[in-house]
Amino acid sequence: MKNLKICTAIRNKDIEDEIIKIIENEGWFHSNVNIDDIVNEHRSANQVFIVEDNYSQILNLIEFHNSSFLNFVPVIVLSAADSKCKDWVKGVKFPEKYFHTGLLNFRLIAPQTIRTMTALAEANKSIVLGRYGNAAAMAFRKFPLDFRAFLAEMLNISLDILYAERGSIMLLNENGNLVIEAATKKFIVGMEVPQCNESVAWTVINTMKPIFVENIDDDPRFKKSSSNYSKDYFMSLPIFLNKKIAGVFNLSDKMVSLLFDNEDYERANELLAVLEPYFCINKLTNYVRTLKNSTAH
Repeated sequence: MKNLKICTAIRNKDIEDEIIKIIENEGWFHSNVNIDDIVNEHRSANQVFIVEDNYSQILNLIEFHNSSFLNFVPVIVLSAADSKCKDWVKGVKFPEKYFHTGLLNFRLIAPQTIRTMTALAEANKSIVLGRYGNAAAMAFRKFPLDFRAFLAEMLNISLDILYAERGSIMLLNENGNLVIEAATKKFIVGMEVPQCNESVAWTVINTMKPIFVENIDDDPRFKKSSSNYSKDYFMSLPIFLNKKIAGVFNLSDKMVSLLFDNEDYERANELLAVLEPYFCINKLTNYVRTLKNSTAH
């Protein structure tokens, strides 16, 4: 909680100064609201917004992100007695992401309210992960015999959660070859990726470490393949099964303004942990199929 960042947009300078003093006394960090706070930083549960309701453009931008269940931007909306916008919160999609109170009264309950909104944002992470697990179970029941169809559905949900426009899931098959099992580019599904030290995917396999690339054209580690990316930056991370390398999860073309970072990496690993049992089931199924084929011959 000590690393908590409080972003404010309050027109009354005296009241804002008083609230800033409360924030600093609690050991929290203060910042004026900016677009990167709204677009990027809300992915962490260590941020709360305090916005006066006559800042309609700020609130509407926040609501654009909050209208997705996957996001939770905790916001305290302040209204003056003569405010013409005090009913704004009634029109939002998920009212639980907002706390509406009077501008003058808030000073009396500021620390408690901020802590509560932070706790709600943190709890929402677990709820989203739980729903992702339920979605995986439903998709697996829907495609019990088509693992690629299952992965395609889960890849789409994963991209929404991770703010990426494109991605792919590549797995090592029984012969140790890397195969694209799911991708936003449907025509590459099923392709094998040849072993190559200058390949991003095989570098991840060989090092068992994630790769963050800011500009593929300027990165000396890899072959120039910028035509595969509509944006320069992407992230590739290893998939592990029983602590052994099993594949690669690729994310590219982030929908927000910053590069992929450790927050994305941690969230992606949380999703992969949910999918791990399904990867194991598929691996076991393939092993049984191989045994049957070898017995038949």
